[in-house]
Amino acid sequence: MGLTIHYTFVREKEPETLLIRAEEIAVQLGFKIEERGWNKLIINPDEKSEWIGLHFHKVKTVKKREGYDLESETIKRNEVGELDDEDWFCSGFIKTHYAGYKTHIKVAEFLRFISSYCKKVEIHDESSYYEAGYSKESETKLKEFLDRYNGQIGNLAKQLKGVFGKENIWLGGDV
Repeated sequence: MGLTIHYTFVREKEPETLLIRAEEIAVQLGFKIEERGWNKLIINPDEKSEWIGLHFHKVKTVKKREGYDLESETIKRNEVGELDDEDWFCSGFIKTHYAGYKTHIKVAEFLRFISSYCKKVEIHDESSYYEAGYSKESETKLKEFLDRYNGQIGNLAKQLKGVFGKENIWLGGDV
């Protein structure tokens, strides 16, 4: 539970040069590089957010996976349109809620940078910040969204404590 950005990127070319540039931008934004490998970059934007996983695979490789897999399901749902088996594909999500609005903005703009190097992109920001783009107004709306969301979570927690007892429901602030 919490504010999340979902992303899917498709490239025609091997993503290695993109990931080199993405690593530079991530460092400039103050993000921590957690892992770097061939066609893979794992970034920690903030200690209170989830990590951004950019791990590109050929579409034909993703399609061969068995069992439930987020990337193969994304391809099956055809969320970014028809794909060539030789395209490079990456899909994931990052929860930024507990890191605050400034981290959310940085992550959204970082993903916008990645998008500019891809032939197909699908981004869904639960706050609609990404879709709106940066402006003072969109920043204000993002802050208001987080305030409403936090209020809803707080109200739900109070109700759960009332039903199950204060000793049985723990909140982050209780620890």
